[in-house]
Amino acid sequence: MVWNIEFQFAGLILTAVIAIMIQGQKRLNYQAENAYIRLLVAVMASTLLDILSVIVINYRDSLTEFVVQLSCELYLFSIAFVAFVAACYIIVELKHNSIVTVKSILLAPLVVLIFVLIFNDTSVLFDYSTKELYTFGVTVNTTYGVCFLYLIFMLSMCFYLRKQINKKKRNVFLFWICAWIFTAAVQLLNKQILLISFSMAVACIYMYSRLENPEYLVETNVNVFNRKGFRTLTEEALRLRGKLSLYALSIDNFDSLNENLGNKNNNKLVTDICDFLSEHDKYNVFRLEDDLFCLIFNKDEALSSSIDRTINRMKKPWNVAGIDVKIEYSITYLEDINTFIDVDSLEEAIHYFSTDARKTGVSPFRIDEEQLEKRKRKIEIQKVLEKAIENQAVEMYYQPIYNIKAGRFSSMEALVRIKDDMGKMFMPGEFIEFAEKNGMIIKLGEIIFRKVCAFIKTNDIEKYGIDYIEVNLSAVQCMQEDLARLFMDIMGEYRIAPYMINLEITETASINAQNIISKNMSLLKQYGASFSLDDYGSGYSNLTYILGMPLKIIKIDRSITEEYFKSEKAKIATEYTIEMIHKLGLEIVVEGVETEEQYALFKKLGVEYIQGYYFSKPIPEDKVLEFIREWM
Repeated sequence: MVWNIEFQFAGLILTAVIAIMIQGQKRLNYQAENAYIRLLVAVMASTLLDILSVIVINYRDSLTEFVVQLSCELYLFSIAFVAFVAACYIIVELKHNSIVTVKSILLAPLVVLIFVLIFNDTSVLFDYSTKELYTFGVTVNTTYGVCFLYLIFMLSMCFYLRKQINKKKRNVFLFWICAWIFTAAVQLLNKQILLISFSMAVACIYMYSRLENPEYLVETNVNVFNRKGFRTLTEEALRLRGKLSLYALSIDNFDSLNENLGNKNNNKLVTDICDFLSEHDKYNVFRLEDDLFCLIFNKDEALSSSIDRTINRMKKPWNVAGIDVKIEYSITYLEDINTFIDVDSLEEAIHYFSTDARKTGVSPFRIDEEQLEKRKRKIEIQKVLEKAIENQAVEMYYQPIYNIKAGRFSSMEALVRIKDDMGKMFMPGEFIEFAEKNGMIIKLGEIIFRKVCAFIKTNDIEKYGIDYIEVNLSAVQCMQEDLARLFMDIMGEYRIAPYMINLEITETASINAQNIISKNMSLLKQYGASFSLDDYGSGYSNLTYILGMPLKIIKIDRSITEEYFKSEKAKIATEYTIEMIHKLGLEIVVEGVETEEQYALFKKLGVEYIQGYYFSKPIPEDKVLEFIREWM
């Protein structure tokens, strides 16, 4: 008897070990993982059929011809079926509609093989001289042909999907193909060595070690899925347009907990939180960051009930090392991830809205179309702003300020606008806050100041009766240590008289950077520039800051202008404010004056300057002096 089944048994043991390991591991059950498990089962079945066929052939004299033929042809079919399943494994990278179509095409060779196996016998040959026992004939040749077609298909898919699948996964597919081709060639040359089943088992091990080990997707210390697992599942769902909902739980005081509890106890707290989140099997739990967890659901109703359950638990303290700990948290949720086109934008949005929920205190925070549209607008503004700063392509507008006593416009406020490539205009309220948060305000502020200085130098604004131009300083600029030196250098570069510049600061800026702004104000005042306090009445309106800063003008916010005509209390407060400012020896600009009634009232109250639409809207740089000339 000729057995030659040592390699088959070795392959069977290897695949069995992998199957046992997978069974005991936490799995995500995504499509590629399930396709691999189907492939592993197919390889195990083919290996068993290989062993069975060898046994049957060796005992063929005592068995019926039907049994011999059936065992041989089942094994031949199993080889082709493994090739089919392997081809199906690689196409999970395609989109859903394509997968269905390609699978239908892939079935065709398998159907042909079935007909060949049914209507043709498989010949068995025993060579006494070489002691080789093997099968041959049309069924064997057809099986090899079908397998060859599947291998060619897999090679083609590796090329077709070269940009879609990463290099690591592509190399695994190529290893599988090369292993099959090599062992098939060896077996054709030496029919005593039956390596095909063993090579399939080795390929499965390689695939498991490189791609499909579930532990790669798990953060083992807390037994939840990691960020890679999140990206794997959501990437597949977005590609196949499978509906998933999710919510993100952010531990807002994570850093302070870690500092106060210590790393060991904080890890215990995180483990307890993960255990709580993982109590049900209706969803998968992921840890995206140290303080950010995400739960993904197949059904919306599970999402809602889980959020309620989490909120109820988070309201209660967590006991760590005998200490009751209060967790500050925020929750954001999304009802369908297909709102996004890729996993990068999805992940970015989760981080963005989790941070936003933390700042606003709104929880649970629903990520809906309106919120996504607002974020899209911010991203659009970011790109336009970055381009405008890079190309110094900001546009300057100026709003004239009317001097009541002189009966003319005696100053202007510089205002900035930016445009996208389509000519769409963005107002300061849309991009200044973003520029401050991202540090771009420093460069933007310098560009604006240079443009103002260039405007003054080029146009000789004094002949139009303009004594100075007001330039806004953001809170972030006020924290700039070398602000005074930078502005003095720019004024010197353009040879601008310092008295022609009036810098507007806000109450918030003076509060957040009092020492730095005081130093900068002192240097600039000594140089000859003047200062205004902008938006007085919209913030703290703290008299301490007015008394402590070298101000020339107080600008009363438009909200005060509007409230004066709505409330008797606001009227009394405004009149006392104007009287107080005048007694401090400061001048007043009233902002937001839009009607003749408002103008007449504030003129009667003795304010010095009026700014608002009653006289003029902000005017483009190239037209503002023409407007001023018409009033002269």
